[in-house]
Amino acid sequence: MLLFEDHRHETPAVTHKSVVYAIAFSPDGSTLATGARDGSVFVRDASGHVSSLLERGPKVLPVHALGFQPNGAGLVVGGAFGWANYKQDGGAWQEFGGHSSLPVTSLAVLNDRTVAIGTGDRFKASGGTLEIWDTVSDRKLLPYFSEPNGVRAISASPKNKVVAWATGHRKVRVFDITTSRPVDFPQERDCPAIALSSDGSMLAVAGDWNAKIYDLKTKRERAVLKGHKGQVLSVAFSPDGSTVATGSFDFTVRLWDTATGKERANYKWDIGVVYCVTYAPDGFRLAAGGDLGRVVVWDTE
Repeated sequence: MLLFEDHRHETPAVTHKSVVYAIAFSPDGSTLATGARDGSVFVRDASGHVSSLLERGPKVLPVHALGFQPNGAGLVVGGAFGWANYKQDGGAWQEFGGHSSLPVTSLAVLNDRTVAIGTGDRFKASGGTLEIWDTVSDRKLLPYFSEPNGVRAISASPKNKVVAWATGHRKVRVFDITTSRPVDFPQERDCPAIALSSDGSMLAVAGDWNAKIYDLKTKRERAVLKGHKGQVLSVAFSPDGSTVATGSFDFTVRLWDTATGKERANYKWDIGVVYCVTYAPDGFRLAAGGDLGRVVVWDTE
């Protein structure tokens, strides 16, 4: 287990703890990017070296989403400032495109040149859109979807060309980009986080103190994951789809069997409320970030 304190800013006068909202592994699993409420983004490589992609500024513009491109050449960053593409050049991170007119709540990388972007307000109902952008030409593609209550969370299954997003009012929409219209999954409550399995067959939705798994082929609920003692704020599928990880307001990360809905394991690291969780591509490591400004990476086996 490794505990990072990248988003704790300590000076002789103050220790600033910023909520870690976003976390992402590179395609080869050797690099971990983390983004926080204070606008900072840090990238840690396999040797433990940390580089700053975005630094804290006098005006706080939270980072809400991160996604590496499949070829590993770039990192897409989204937040209150909009979104932008970054790549390393001579050891330093340089911006090389993006769109910055609307606050971005979430994003999901589809392939080397396209990304799904959600706009609106991450924490309250506010008008927004689901958009797909060509990152090379910096052009918005058709179709795009207006959401009166905005977009809270996005996930994608690039292999099956499926994009899912949670709206700001009790609904998750799943869109096969080869078809003309999304399928809606009404929810009892607003959904702060969702995840698609890598093969596009399952959808995990964070609700209140639980999460649900849906079978997308039958469009039916497959399991309800009960056990957390606080709101579930993050969800992630393992690469093979056999396990779902959930992070919660109760300070725990729990692992669930997708076939049975039963809890496999739970962890309580010293990171506070768990706002983000993700699997490494190898499926053997998990990373999570919390409201103490800390990030933890651990082996699940």
